[in-house]
Amino acid sequence: MSTAHLRLIAVAVTAIAAALTGVATGLVATPAEGESFAVVPALAGFGGAALTGAVLVVLLIAATKRPGTQSAAVDAESAETIRNLTAHVDQLGADRSTLVNTAVYVRDRTNSKAIADRIGATLHEVGVVTLVPTGVAFDPQHHEAGGHTPAPDQQSVGVIAAVEVPGYVDRGTLLRAPVVTVFRGREA
Repeated sequence: MSTAHLRLIAVAVTAIAAALTGVATGLVATPAEGESFAVVPALAGFGGAALTGAVLVVLLIAATKRPGTQSAAVDAESAETIRNLTAHVDQLGADRSTLVNTAVYVRDRTNSKAIADRIGATLHEVGVVTLVPTGVAFDPQHHEAGGHTPAPDQQSVGVIAAVEVPGYVDRGTLLRAPVVTVFRGREA
């Protein structure tokens, strides 16, 4: 938000505060006989609040217009903070990548189905999708053929029979294509 916007907000808040002070004073003060609202105290309350607010707005404007080294120091400090945060975010991304790759490595090599399932669920929670394309047509752009087996019928030729090693996609980026066994036609 720019300083011009802040000044405008300060002026608006001052005007509203002055009006509310005037109304509150007019309602609380003892009105003249036959009146339900004390006009003179209300005007005094409004004037006092408006004067106080105007002085504060002038001080705010003077403080924001004053050129000096403080503004340059704040800009340099902000730039340094942004550089530090960017480096920290980059490091967090690298750390995440290392953890995801390690989890995939451990999941592929564990002998416990319960551990493999738990690691798979955790990977899914952080945005990693496990690719197990059994029963779909083999596509060399998305699958790696690890072997083949005779097809039980002609419609199964070229279809993935089994997944030897699952593949993984992390937030839209392919980490590893699944290694699959493909049905092939019977040789004559």
